[in-house]
Amino acid sequence: MAAIVALALILSASNPAPVAQASVAKIQVGDKLKVVVVEDETYSGQYVVLDDGSVTGVGFGRLMLAGKTVEAARLEIKKELTKIFKSPTVSLVVVEQKKKFIFVTSLVGASPGPIEYQPNIEVRKVVTGIVGSRQGDEIEVRLFRDGQAIGSDSLDNVMQGIGEFGSKVLEPNDVVTLTEVVKHRIYVTGKVRTPGELRVREGTDALQAIALSGGTIEGSFGEFVYTVRVRRGANVYDISLEPMAPRFTLQPGDTVLVAIPEQIQVSVGGAVNSPGMWTVREGTDLLAVIQRSNGIDEKGSLEDILVVRKGESYIVDLSTVRNGESPKAFPVMDGDLVFVRRNEKRLIVLGFVQKPVTVSMEEGRVYRLADAVAEAGGPNAQGTYHRVYVGRKGEDGKVEVKEYKLDSYVRGGDVTQNPTLEPGDIVMVGEVKGMTLGQISTILSNALIIDSLFRRF
Repeated sequence: MAAIVALALILSASNPAPVAQASVAKIQVGDKLKVVVVEDETYSGQYVVLDDGSVTGVGFGRLMLAGKTVEAARLEIKKELTKIFKSPTVSLVVVEQKKKFIFVTSLVGASPGPIEYQPNIEVRKVVTGIVGSRQGDEIEVRLFRDGQAIGSDSLDNVMQGIGEFGSKVLEPNDVVTLTEVVKHRIYVTGKVRTPGELRVREGTDALQAIALSGGTIEGSFGEFVYTVRVRRGANVYDISLEPMAPRFTLQPGDTVLVAIPEQIQVSVGGAVNSPGMWTVREGTDLLAVIQRSNGIDEKGSLEDILVVRKGESYIVDLSTVRNGESPKAFPVMDGDLVFVRRNEKRLIVLGFVQKPVTVSMEEGRVYRLADAVAEAGGPNAQGTYHRVYVGRKGEDGKVEVKEYKLDSYVRGGDVTQNPTLEPGDIVMVGEVKGMTLGQISTILSNALIIDSLFRRF
C-alpha cells in the first residue's frame, strides 16, 4: 500500500493534477500548499502562504513562494531538502486557493461589498442594479487598481454601452466606486432664455452653461452677436466664441454674463471711398469701420490713420494688412472721428524720359530703379539706361547722388545696378552725351526743394 501511495505521489510530482494546476498560474498569499516528501513522511506537511509571501516548512526552512509557479516552488523546496536527502522525491500541490474579490462601494445606494472575482467580469456587471431609480447621469462610476485611478464614466454611459469604460475587464482586488457627480453652483445672467442659478458638473465650461440656460435670445436689433464674460471674484474674463478657442472651465461661484454690445456712432472721413457717419457695435475694430466705408481710395494710406477721441488723438498703423498680417486691434468708441490720410510716399522721375512723373508708392510694394523708369515710359530719344541717377536726402539735409548703369541690369541682370528706392527719392535719366555728377547734383537738389514746397500747399 505504501508503495502504491509513493508511486502516486511520484506521478503527481511529474504530472500535476490538471484541474488544480490549471486554475492557479502562480502561488498567491493565502493559498494552502501541500508538500509530500516520499523518502520520509515526517518532512511532509500543509502550509499557508503568509502575508509576506513566505512559507516555513520542515526541512526546507523559510522560502518566499508567493508569485512563483507551482513547479518553480517545488524545485526550490527540493533544492533545500537535498541538504538532508541525496535525491529527494518531492511533490507540491495547491490544495486550497484564497478567494479573490472585487470591492464595490457606493455612496448612492446599497453597496454590495466584496464580489467574488470571476474571469472576464466587466465593470457593467458589478454595478448593475445598485442605485435603483436614481438618474444614471447623476451617478459617476470610477475604477481604482493598486491605488491608482484607472477610469470613470457616468452610470448611464456604462449601462447603455456608450464608450469603452463599461466593458473594461476587472482584475482581483480592483475597487469600483459609485458616487454622485460633483456639481458646482454657478450663475448665468443677461441675454439667455432662463437666467439664474445653475448646478453644473465639474468641468463644465462657460458656453455649456449658456446652453444649459436655454441658449441666447435674439438681440433688440436682430443680430446674433454676443459678448460672453465670466466674473470670478474681483476678476472678469472675456470668453472667445471661436470654435477652436480653448475652453474656459467654470469654478464654484462663477457668474457667466451674456450681453449684446451697444450701438455706437463713428465718423469716418479723409481718403476713403464712402465717408460718413456709421452706426456700429461697441468694440468694433478700426479696420472693420474703414471697410464699412468701402475701404480707402486710390490715394489713401493705412499707415497713419488719425483717430480723435474725446480731445485726444491717436495715430494707428493698419498697413500690415497689406502683407496678409493681422494688425493690432484698435476698437473704436462712441463719438470717434476717424480720418484716413493721403499716401504721402512718392518719388519723382525726370530727365530724358518719355513723360516725367510723380509716382505714388503703394503700401507694401517694393519699388526698384527699373520700376520707376518704366513708370516714366523709359528713356526718350536723347536718354540712356547707361546713366541713371538717384538723388536721396541724407540725414544732414544734403542731397546725395549716385549713378547707376541700369543697362547692366536690363541686359545682363546685374541687380547691383537696380537698387531699391525710398519715398522722397528723385530719379533722373541722363542723356547719351552725359553730364557731370556736380551738374546732376544741382538739378536733383533743386527738384527736391521744389517738391518740398509743393507738398506744403
